Amino acid sequence: MIPFRNFGTFWAAPYRPLFFAAFLWAILSIAWWPLGVRFGLPAPELAPAVAWHVHELIFGFGAAAIGGYLLTALPAWTARPSLCGAGLKALVLIWFLARIATAKAMTLPFAVPLALNAAYFLGLAWFICHQAVTSGAYRKLGFGVAVLALGVGEALFLSETAGGRTWYAPDIIQAVLAGLVLMLAGTGARIIPAFTRNWLAQTGYAGPPVAERARLRNTASGLLALVLALKLANYADEAHAALIAAAMALLCTMQGWRTKAVLSNPLLAALHLAYLWLPVGALILGATGLGFVRYPMADALHSITIGAMSGLILAIAGRAACHSENGIMRAGTGFMAGTLAVWITTCLRLAGPLIPAYSDGILTAAALLWCAGWLVFTTAFLPALSGPVRRPVLSGRKAKFQ
Repeated sequence: MIPFRNFGTFWAAPYRPLFFAAFLWAILSIAWWPLGVRFGLPAPELAPAVAWHVHELIFGFGAAAIGGYLLTALPAWTARPSLCGAGLKALVLIWFLARIATAKAMTLPFAVPLALNAAYFLGLAWFICHQAVTSGAYRKLGFGVAVLALGVGEALFLSETAGGRTWYAPDIIQAVLAGLVLMLAGTGARIIPAFTRNWLAQTGYAGPPVAERARLRNTASGLLALVLALKLANYADEAHAALIAAAMALLCTMQGWRTKAVLSNPLLAALHLAYLWLPVGALILGATGLGFVRYPMADALHSITIGAMSGLILAIAGRAACHSENGIMRAGTGFMAGTLAVWITTCLRLAGPLIPAYSDGILTAAALLWCAGWLVFTTAFLPALSGPVRRPVLSGRKAKFQ
């Protein structure tokens, strides 16, 4: 099914163009750098090329997916219509132009990529905050503030990199990642137990109930907020110690989620295993930062960017294409193959520095597998981009609890 056969329905819900844009950019950005450049393509102009790679993974691919999720969830929080039509087209166009401008950062005046990237985050944050305020859902303002903070981090990173001060850019990225971990942990800790509880009820599960452990969840969030504050204040060792403590709290929070009981359900297994990369990645980053293990910090960051962030994007966004006629969500082959490929990619990417003699080959294999996995996943997602919008988008039939 071609998503543009009925072009009007493609713009009927924000998850369609924004998730699709994120998926395509996940493929094209890695296919360009590092793969394409190794085979003779000109490198992106934002130098060094690895800075463009980091920027586009977080502020291109990640930002589009975050926008798709927040705008999809927003109507449930505010009871107001979602962004669609001209407003949605303008937001996606700004995101697209920002990708071109960032890749041409040395040709265009610096103000162009800076303004286009900022416009995307400002537009997204404004719509979320406006809907939250006008509906009285003030507790959801935090998501708008988080998007705005992500935009500030992007502007700082782009300014430092374009100005040639790449020595400072890694500190900005680590602070941004701390904020992303905080957002992902908070979101996942709410939706994963809910989805798990619903499915277990549908299957007649008679084991112990799902426990959300709110105190532990709040402790983990508090520690992650402390990590972000310490990173911004340039207390690196203290931030890494707090990150290890947060990792332990996240692991303890997951103990009540009945992960073993849902491994037979690919949709829930993908969510649980992707979320697991948050404490594992936090532990790797904290131990690396404190010098407990000798491992390159730049490589350790991939446990969060590929393992946790990309894994959760796959696991959450992919649910929109897993509806069935009876209301029960079922994972297709493309979902499972794409998720497995990205999971293996994460392991390969982290293994590269451990085997220096084969590092280049391992990293190339990881990049190829990443592109192949996302291509399969995106192809399977195409039917969800047209036709009537199924609501709720990311969940199926609700079980009746006794």
